[in-house]
Amino acid sequence: MRTDIETRIFIWSIIGFFIGIYFFFTGFRKLWAKRLIQNIPTSKIRSIAMGLVEINGIAIPDVLLTGPYTKVPCVFYHILVERLVRTQKSAHWVKELEIKTDIPFFVKDDTGVVMIDPLGAETDLPLRYTNIENGRRYREWNIMEKEPIYVLGTAKRLEGIEEKIQKEVEARIKEIIENPDEKIKLDINKDMWIDEEEWMAAKERIKEQVRKEFEGVENNLRNSSHNIPGHLQDIVIGKGELDRHFIISNKSEKELVTGYKYKIFFSIFGGIALSLVCLKILLYCVFEIIIK
Repeated sequence: MRTDIETRIFIWSIIGFFIGIYFFFTGFRKLWAKRLIQNIPTSKIRSIAMGLVEINGIAIPDVLLTGPYTKVPCVFYHILVERLVRTQKSAHWVKELEIKTDIPFFVKDDTGVVMIDPLGAETDLPLRYTNIENGRRYREWNIMEKEPIYVLGTAKRLEGIEEKIQKEVEARIKEIIENPDEKIKLDINKDMWIDEEEWMAAKERIKEQVRKEFEGVENNLRNSSHNIPGHLQDIVIGKGELDRHFIISNKSEKELVTGYKYKIFFSIFGGIALSLVCLKILLYCVFEIIIK
């Protein structure tokens, strides 16, 4: 019995040691993000340049969404559904479903409007809904229409429509290749072999289908009713390929910096403390094994 308890303590100490290291390095990543927020000057939308930018404005929808749980009009929402799992000694929440919308929206200030692509953003938003029912916890965070928001991200040019079509065609062909049931459908003459002619015909069909789906995307910004300045009509702020920092929040810059201070403190010093405690336990266990 004692051996089993000691084994569990040893294993959890190893896990705790590496979790502490993870928190330690996460703290430094947050420290770098905090310094970025403090050091990058806030730009007016009309004068943003390519690369990492920081802007403030109000959120304007391209497609007006409705929060699944709050039922309020919004431009972005993040929902999380968790299931309560009970064991003999503890209870914890396990994620069942998480959705972050990736539909672009706009930010407007007194100088102009620019599109935001929220895909991959780190969001710092208030919890707008929470409910526990039948052993499940439902939560929602969102950005409401015309709500003031802060964005730190990379300003870049939108991909051309042909590039998007080509990428989507390649992705769908890859899915077909990896799915035997779909792949066999390409065998038009039923000779149990997909020749070059059949591949080319399938690729053309897929390309035509994708082109129809993308119809109108190229003119999406130009046809917008948000009066986007001409030089910003093909610009979007999103996650960069080189600089991965991308933050969207309804907090002010000062509030964000204050929040990061607390997160940095607990991540770095909490990580150090956890790792040291677990290391001490591990050394004690090793010492016990040696003297036995």
